[in-house]
Amino acid sequence: MEKSGQDRGQVTIFIIVGIVIVSALLVFFLWAKPTYFSESGTRIGFEGCVEDVVGQAIDELELKAGFIDPKFTYAYNGEELTYLCYTNNYYETCTVQVPFLKNVFDEQMEILIRDKVDVCYDNSIGSLREQGYDVGSGSVDYDVLIEPGVVRVEIDAPTTVGGQSFTRFNVRVNAPVYDMVMIATSILQFEAKYGDADASSMMDYYPDYVIDKVKRGDGTTVYILENKVMGNKFKFASRSLVFPAGYDLK
Repeated sequence: MEKSGQDRGQVTIFIIVGIVIVSALLVFFLWAKPTYFSESGTRIGFEGCVEDVVGQAIDELELKAGFIDPKFTYAYNGEELTYLCYTNNYYETCTVQVPFLKNVFDEQMEILIRDKVDVCYDNSIGSLREQGYDVGSGSVDYDVLIEPGVVRVEIDAPTTVGGQSFTRFNVRVNAPVYDMVMIATSILQFEAKYGDADASSMMDYYPDYVIDKVKRGDGTTVYILENKVMGNKFKFASRSLVFPAGYDLK
């Protein structure tokens, strides 16, 4: 009887140990996840690098109204601000220079980050091989998607690591780019139709933003949009409905 009780006690201990080991493995693979692989096959370790690249690109493009190298600019406080609406004539409203600003931002970001994303991927593959993994890599292709509150990069990069296959990767960077582009587009519509935009009314409609509007002596208006929460700034210039010096508006 005593021996039978000891046997049952040992079995109970083995069962408890087994449960603990299985639980630990589940926690590791479902929540902690290894650095380079996950059960769903979504990471090989370069997404963090891409996030940094995208964040830097957002900061650069916002200050140039979405252009890597704008050609038509206005000098203001040591910066070259992109003209998004312009007329050289008196008494006329401006012509929008970029009809689809969001599309331009998408395209310019894809160009700006292309080489750096490739470097992120190549470095990740190289690191895996140095660790002794059998890695097969493919060509990298991706799309940039600007959505409310976030910039997403969908990456196609067929990759094998040991017996696991990876194909599609998604990177998300929180940023108010979409809202700022939409606000800028609304301002441009007012500038093109009426020659001016009411920044105060727009701030009532977009309470998370400060819209600075600076009138310059040559008829140019500088707009600076700033997100109160994240601090992102979007800057551009417009020249619309300009009157010659001495003209009496009364």
